[in-house]
Amino acid sequence: MIAVPARAADLSGICSLLASEGLPYGDLTEQSLTHVLALREDDLLTGAVGLERYGDVALLRSLVVSAQRRRFGYGVLLTDAIEKRAFAAGARSIYLLTTSAESFFQARGYRRIERSQAPTAIQTTTQFSALCPSSAVLMVKP
Repeated sequence: MIAVPARAADLSGICSLLASEGLPYGDLTEQSLTHVLALREDDLLTGAVGLERYGDVALLRSLVVSAQRRRFGYGVLLTDAIEKRAFAAGARSIYLLTTSAESFFQARGYRRIERSQAPTAIQTTTQFSALCPSSAVLMVKP
């Protein structure tokens, strides 16, 4: 299975997956799908991950795998694919916010930092400033 660019038809499915996990999706649009990778199994959407780029920093967001497909390595597959895209496009650091997956990302080389240490470009994103709760952990991978 490979991660492929999301299609406009995936928007409602991605939003449904995110909503089922209590993850923010309010700012996802057809336009923002150009920076989202999707996993499909027999045309069934099973996972997704997004990326927002701001110069040489990026924000990993909206990593989700359907409950029926967890523990198959799909989260790792999606994370690896979006990281490769980010670094190939010139990102020097990838940031993310999480309320439930700190250990997952820590095992992949991300480290926890104080929210005040985020670059201004990350602090001003909708994800950082409005959608994620202030209790969300900020992590970075250089």
